[in-house]
Order: sequence, then structure tokens, then C-alpha cells
Amino acid sequence: MIGALKHKSVLKQLRKSIAAQQRELPKTAVNSLLVLTQGDSPEVRSAVMKLAERLGIKQEAVYYREFVTGLKPDQLQPDQWCKKHFGWQGKLQHDDATTFAQKNFDLIIGYYWEPNALLDNLIASKPNGFRVGPMGSHEELFDLTIATPKNDWDAFEFELIKYLTLLKLCR
Repeated sequence: MIGALKHKSVLKQLRKSIAAQQRELPKTAVNSLLVLTQGDSPEVRSAVMKLAERLGIKQEAVYYREFVTGLKPDQLQPDQWCKKHFGWQGKLQHDDATTFAQKNFDLIIGYYWEPNALLDNLIASKPNGFRVGPMGSHEELFDLTIATPKNDWDAFEFELIKYLTLLKLCR
């Protein structure tokens, strides 16, 4: 996916970010949402917007991005990133990098199964959000991992809402 030296640098940065963080459970309902996926999946985007509506999150507080491979940067949609949008240590170098860096998210979902150090690094750069990902991914990165069939958004969403309700993080 990315060069070996860049990958090693990104993993080093990721380990450093995870080690430096002290995680604790949020005490209020979620008001903003970040979803990072891997692959071009327009059906997931619409499902994410429906999830936000179910959670009572305003559409302007939802930040959705897809990491895609096999496309050149000029072929991408505005909500898509590729490996060329990331610098040496996994820092985002895209037009909306400053917007991303300035935003804080209450709920962060990493919806991808294949290892992706670049997306992991982005999630680690947001220390204040409650992080959710699928079982089998980079588990020390997430506060909650959910075991569902691969690419079954409906099952993932059902489990997510169940756990958020138990943790009193949804309205």
C-alpha cells in the first residue's frame, strides 16, 4: 500500500500516539461523528448519515471520509483520500487537513478490516473521541471493538447503537 520506510515511520508515530494517551469513557451523549472507511462504498455513506440521524447528530457535525486505492488524486471525490494525501509520518496533507485537525469528534468509527496504518494514525490523532472499530482491527486503538460479519453495516450499526445505549452515550 505505501512504501516500507514510510510504513515503518507511520507505525512508529502510531505507537507513540497510542502510548501517550490516557483514555476515559465520555460522560455525555455524542454530538459529532467521524467515520473513516476503506474502499469506495457509496451505500456506507448514506448508511452513516442515517446512523447520525438515529443518534440525533446534525448532518454538519458528521465527517465521513473513504480511503481508496487504485485512483489518482484528481479522480477522487471530495470525501475520498488516497495514499498520496499523506506525508511521511502519516500526517494528512489534503485540502481539508486543517479542517480535520481543528475538529474534535465525540464518536469516531474506523469501519475497515484491512490493516491501514494511515487511517489508524488519523484515529490516534483524535484523543478525545470515543473510538469504535470492528473486531480484528488494531484493537488497542479502539475503546470498543464490535464483532460483526465483514462489510455488514446493518449488523455493525445495530451493535453500535446497543452499546452506545448501554454506555448512555446516545440520546
